[in-house]
Amino acid sequence: MTTSPGFERSQRTAVLDAEMESPFLHDRGTVLYNPLTGASLPKDGDAFRALARLRQGLPPGVDPGVLEHLRVARFLIDDVDREARRSHLLFLSLETCTVCNHRCPFCPVSVDPREREVMSTELFESIVNQAAAIGGDDLVVFLSNYNEPTVDPLFEERCRALFERKLPVSILTNASQFTPDRAARLEALGRFRYIGINLPTLDPERYRQLHGTRDLARVLANVDALHARAISEETAIVVLGEEDDAHRADVEQIRARFEPLGWEVKPFRIRSRPASGTFVPEPPLKKKLRGCELMGSRPFEHLHVTATGKAVLCCQDYYERLKVGDLKTETVAGILGGDTMARLRRWTYGVEDAPADFLCRRCEFAIGE
Repeated sequence: MTTSPGFERSQRTAVLDAEMESPFLHDRGTVLYNPLTGASLPKDGDAFRALARLRQGLPPGVDPGVLEHLRVARFLIDDVDREARRSHLLFLSLETCTVCNHRCPFCPVSVDPREREVMSTELFESIVNQAAAIGGDDLVVFLSNYNEPTVDPLFEERCRALFERKLPVSILTNASQFTPDRAARLEALGRFRYIGINLPTLDPERYRQLHGTRDLARVLANVDALHARAISEETAIVVLGEEDDAHRADVEQIRARFEPLGWEVKPFRIRSRPASGTFVPEPPLKKKLRGCELMGSRPFEHLHVTATGKAVLCCQDYYERLKVGDLKTETVAGILGGDTMARLRRWTYGVEDAPADFLCRRCEFAIGE
């Protein structure tokens, strides 16, 4: 089907001169994904073809309704700075206590542990309430960062408060403090969305090398007891390693022990954390940045809060170099829409050239080259 010259001219005027393709889109193979709305644009559809034509300076060649869809889903925008101040909050990473009782050598806690800090109940509830008001039913709360969440003396109280709010709660744990009694108490309070148990090996000496403790027997007893509890929608044993022969052997042994009991076993490669001081090598420096794909877009879909109430750009930032606000004195909405967050989002997505030492340049989850 061909279109008349008059139709083409009308299509040109259908797109405002100031409108542009959003620079915050993710190319996910068969679709373009917008982290600001959660919308996906199939590459075999009219809307994507219209966007591609506009990118080349051509008329979109589609019905005006298609252009309106691109605007509503914010694939077409008219103000980059205003767009950089928007959020689509899906995940609240809320570290309530800084302590970890293990010393995994790939984690910066092993080389530079932090001072003990425990978030107050008042601050915890304030942050949760604000984030829930913004994220709504889509919000998931993570109680893990560089800590062991069950070491928090208020851990069970936090879980009760989140369960009562009907918020999905996820944790990563070494299970050393997840005793049978604690599991029974938590089962009576509600259900987690996800529990990931960090178990790298069944060999006691390797466990000591990989976790810096002799907790393996206690961990296995706790995991066995936990299996009998209806405590989580999904529970998995996470086996971290270097994808070498030793790691593969550990995965096979753990699967042989746990999969017949119905456990899900998930092997993962140990990932680097930029400027963390651990043995894990960082990827080559990225000269051009185009976004973030660490369980979605960290700048737009996540909010990371430390035990002291500091909000940081990303969980990879162990030393809190990229602070975006302080929730003891600022609001969640103010931080998400503030100048600092907007600037870091523009840097992360290459809208503005980031400094040479910007954390994302050394992150393997950063989109770029």
